[in-house]
Amino acid sequence: MTTTTPKPREGQVAGFPKEQAVMLTESNAYRAKSIRRTGTDEAPVLFHFRKRCMGIHSYVHTTEAADGTEREIRPSDFKDWEITGCRYPGYLEDLYGSACSAYRWNSFDPEERAQTDICRHEEQLCADLTSIPEEKREQYKEGYRKRLAGLFGSLSRCASPAVTGPAGFDRRKQEKAEQACQNRQEEFENWRERFLAAMKRMQEEARPEEEKLEAAWKNLKRDIADSVRTIHELDTGKIRGYNRALFVSSILNKVMTYVNRGEVETVQKAVDFIRICNAGVKKPVITPRNRFFQFPEMAARVREKMQASRQEENSEILFEGGRLVWNRQADRLQILFDGIPDDARRRELKSNGFRWSPKNKAWQRQLTMNAVRAAKRMLDLQDV
Repeated sequence: MTTTTPKPREGQVAGFPKEQAVMLTESNAYRAKSIRRTGTDEAPVLFHFRKRCMGIHSYVHTTEAADGTEREIRPSDFKDWEITGCRYPGYLEDLYGSACSAYRWNSFDPEERAQTDICRHEEQLCADLTSIPEEKREQYKEGYRKRLAGLFGSLSRCASPAVTGPAGFDRRKQEKAEQACQNRQEEFENWRERFLAAMKRMQEEARPEEEKLEAAWKNLKRDIADSVRTIHELDTGKIRGYNRALFVSSILNKVMTYVNRGEVETVQKAVDFIRICNAGVKKPVITPRNRFFQFPEMAARVREKMQASRQEENSEILFEGGRLVWNRQADRLQILFDGIPDDARRRELKSNGFRWSPKNKAWQRQLTMNAVRAAKRMLDLQDV
């Protein structure tokens, strides 16, 4: 015996049970794109959520037919309509009740405020997901929902005397509640920034090496071209009041960054680009005697040293409360503490260029002589 799966009715919205119609409600109106009257086969019409603002927390929703006819639709009439198309998937629709409760004691229009928040966060969440790899999207959605729900819960404990009435209003208690809510808001924003930054780094690391080098050269070339343009305008008298030497120094410093990384190809492209610029002007941007034209050889020597260093074994120095590690394979100088360093120590680490690596569980920076000197000075290992 074979069974056939019934086809969804025309206009059925993905993500909802096929056996029931999707009613238009105040909780899902923010994401409706097209609607039609319930129980009919009429052609769907466009739905414009909050098409016009009539005042503070006062909005007008409209429908638009195929011929352009526009009609107002009131929330009380939502029950007569069903959704046939959506703008957003509705990841946060079930938090509408929590959002309403969040504004129950601090707003005269909790439902309108709830719709605003849910719509804004849904739009933000959908935009964020486009920049996150497929395998990490579910993790981000769950984290986003969890923290947003916590924020709504914290906000629900905040009250306004204008709403509750001034009699018996505990201001000290509300100040604490508002501070707790502010802390939740900051935690939410910081988590989002960290997650998106981590995803950006992960995508950057996954890029082919040739693509990374090409992107680095494009950025460097753009910066050099801007400085060259300014130098040329100074030389021809088109602009005045700037120090030419500072722009030349800017070019040298930018390229020196790639010299210190041993990126010979990028440095050579920069030198060749300056030679082309020099050939087209009467006064050279950078004179041929400048050490700038020795940068490719310097970068090659740095690369040789780095390759030789990576072949060496890692080494470490113990100090009171942790150890200092020369991780030559990762090209990082790492500081591993036995416990969590205090705020003053963390500020000192950051001011010396060290950053916390969750992956390696260490404070680290690129392995250079400057990094070693900074670490020894900071950890009082000058005699080691």
